[in-house]
Amino acid sequence: MDLKLAGSSGSSWRNGFTLVEMMVATVILVLILALVASLTDQVGKVWKHSNSQIGSFEAARAAYSTMTMRLRQATLNTYLDYYDASGNQRTTANTSTFQPATYARASDLHFVVDQAGTIVPGTSTTHPTQAVFFQAPLGFTLTTSSYGNLPKVLNACGYYVEFNTDKTYYPPFLNAATVKERYRYRLMEFLQPTEDLAIYSIANSSAGTPPAYDNWFNSFLPPNVPKDNPLRMLAENIIALVILPELSPHDQSGTVLAPNYTYDTRAGTITTITHNQLPPLLRVVMVAIDEPSAMHLTPSGTTTPPSLITGLLSGTTSLFQTSSHLDADVNTLGQALAAQKVSYRVFDTDIAIRGAKWSTQ
Repeated sequence: MDLKLAGSSGSSWRNGFTLVEMMVATVILVLILALVASLTDQVGKVWKHSNSQIGSFEAARAAYSTMTMRLRQATLNTYLDYYDASGNQRTTANTSTFQPATYARASDLHFVVDQAGTIVPGTSTTHPTQAVFFQAPLGFTLTTSSYGNLPKVLNACGYYVEFNTDKTYYPPFLNAATVKERYRYRLMEFLQPTEDLAIYSIANSSAGTPPAYDNWFNSFLPPNVPKDNPLRMLAENIIALVILPELSPHDQSGTVLAPNYTYDTRAGTITTITHNQLPPLLRVVMVAIDEPSAMHLTPSGTTTPPSLITGLLSGTTSLFQTSSHLDADVNTLGQALAAQKVSYRVFDTDIAIRGAKWSTQ
């Protein structure tokens, strides 16, 4: 007699996976995990790089904002005064012989843009591109000053790029002899406290020959820094600062205010269109690099400017000499930096000077 177990059909059923199936599933799982790990790693690197870039240029962005905000407030406090037939203004020295012949713009203040190597002590190697100096109602005074309650009191201000050491900025408790100094390009800010304002007290002679027209600020820059040092580092790793005075689109009519980036409100005669007159607009271009790039260009112990930067930005044949080439020069600089794997950022904007009352008369 044949016996069968209840519920049995007599066929064979598998209750698991074969070894081959397990191996295939394991391989697929490993591949998926590897793909997820690779994607996670790539996302992490992108986030880290982006975060690093944001952090690297955060100080440059803040410095650019501060600089443009103060440039907007530049003033000349222009007024009309008598001039004689030779275009000379009335002064205390010529009072007895002065014969008025015409009215023209006059100002005791000054706005000047020029190549930094020309108007700042040093050379174009250590001071590439342009510098700007002006007066503005910034209300900056020393903490011990009695002018503290005057929020719109006048200050002298200026900006330029300088290749220098950070030794000047060490806190007093550090032993400068044991700390390795770093040479970098830095954006410098000249901000003269109201109580030290020299624009009214220092005599000026004819414009155009330093320090004739710039001694109100040149006399206070290194190596002539006074006790109340008006100079400070605004941001590190700024390799270029370009200031281009411009007319508004409604006033241009083919006129270029600063074909060579030079604008001096004390230059020329009373018939010169820029004489004692602020430009309506300023195009402000600033180029910053990150610290890893700066370390690559200027290794520890190096005290001279990197040849890559000096070759591009120093000398009479360098970039940013002719304002009509500004956009092309920015592109050339960017391509040269990218070719050397230098991480950089270009800040570029047009700002309106509030105190400008432009007139063609």
